[in-house]
Amino acid sequence: MKLYKATIIPKSNFATPLKGDTIFGQLCWVIRYVYGNDKLDELLSDYSSTPFMIVSDAFAKNYLPKPSLPSFLLGEDGDKKKENRKKTWLNIDDLQNGNFTNAKRSDEIGYKVKKESIVKNSINYKSFTTGAEGFDPYAEDEISLSNSLDIYFCLNETVFSLKNLKESLKTLGEMGYGKNATIGKGRFEVEDIKEIKFKKRASTTFMTLSSLSLQNIKAKEIYYTVFTRFGKHGGDLANSSPFKKPILLADTSAVLFFDKEKELDFIGSAITSHSKHTKTVHQGYSILLPIKEITHE
Repeated sequence: MKLYKATIIPKSNFATPLKGDTIFGQLCWVIRYVYGNDKLDELLSDYSSTPFMIVSDAFAKNYLPKPSLPSFLLGEDGDKKKENRKKTWLNIDDLQNGNFTNAKRSDEIGYKVKKESIVKNSINYKSFTTGAEGFDPYAEDEISLSNSLDIYFCLNETVFSLKNLKESLKTLGEMGYGKNATIGKGRFEVEDIKEIKFKKRASTTFMTLSSLSLQNIKAKEIYYTVFTRFGKHGGDLANSSPFKKPILLADTSAVLFFDKEKELDFIGSAITSHSKHTKTVHQGYSILLPIKEITHE
């Protein structure tokens, strides 16, 4: 599999965070619409053993998140916990070389993210009124991203080409990603897609670039924060049984330790049986970034 980095430019606010498993699911719908249901079924037929595509979260351009490790393993000053928590971004060279104390704040790298709650009013479409008393407000969170973002793709080009990826990602940006796409949210343009290679290939220590299923992973030790995915179906499936069962995952930037040095492009597994729709699969894989071996005993 080859590794690609796509740089996107946000063109609207987002109502859904740009998480790798959600981006993967949205791209599967795009594949169905653009290439047909048979093509999607073909790509997913052996997804449990041979994934055709693995997608990372979206990150600040040219940066990745700091590993989810205790401060003492990162070499941070334990007396500056509040300051350390704000320093969340590292470039790839610093990550791979173990220079974790070079982490920067979002404002230091010019990365601007604004989250706000937008108050709206519910409408009863049977009576075309706004509630029994004429006022039925609710709030929805929106994310404003003013900078370019990087998304990483591990791609099996024997079944899904780079051209297919470019077309699918472009279509997703035009359709809109996530919640409220039908009213203009989640729009983006694709600035560039290029193949990349990590300088360091073999290691005993790796960091994940998306949320991960830990099932059947044989690692010596794993550091991670818990992420619960409360999934919903999109497209045609949203009309019947839209809700999926919750999934417990290790969140992005988890760190895996192995006994012996390895060369790994990705790890994890496909997740099934979490929906009444039997063909449904969830990305439980994550691209791996090899980083400097860390003494943690």
